[in-house]
Amino acid sequence: MVKGRQGLYLEAWKFSVYLAIPIVASVYYSDPETQRYWADYWQYIKYPENPNTNVKEKIQELAKEKEQTRQQRMAYKEQLRSLQEAANRTQTYSEETSNDASWWRRAGRWIGGGSTEQ
Repeated sequence: MVKGRQGLYLEAWKFSVYLAIPIVASVYYSDPETQRYWADYWQYIKYPENPNTNVKEKIQELAKEKEQTRQQRMAYKEQLRSLQEAANRTQTYSEETSNDASWWRRAGRWIGGGSTEQ
């Protein structure tokens, strides 16, 4: 630390700088044009001009959409289940008919005198 008159001058200089910086910044940034410029320059997120104040209605809409989606999924699941049942019936029918001899084979055995049993 400097002693004497020069120390007093140094402390006065530091004090004036400490006061001048915030005062000059306040004067500079209090101008509306400057505020608008710097706000636009440093803006990372653009917020909507008119925020949606009907939050309750929006939540009700989302709930309706969710319920509708759930109903559609249930209908789709029911369709898939019925299609799977139809496919299973077709498969069991084809298995049953493959075990039986065809009409032509039965007729040939009957005419030829062969056994109709397998």
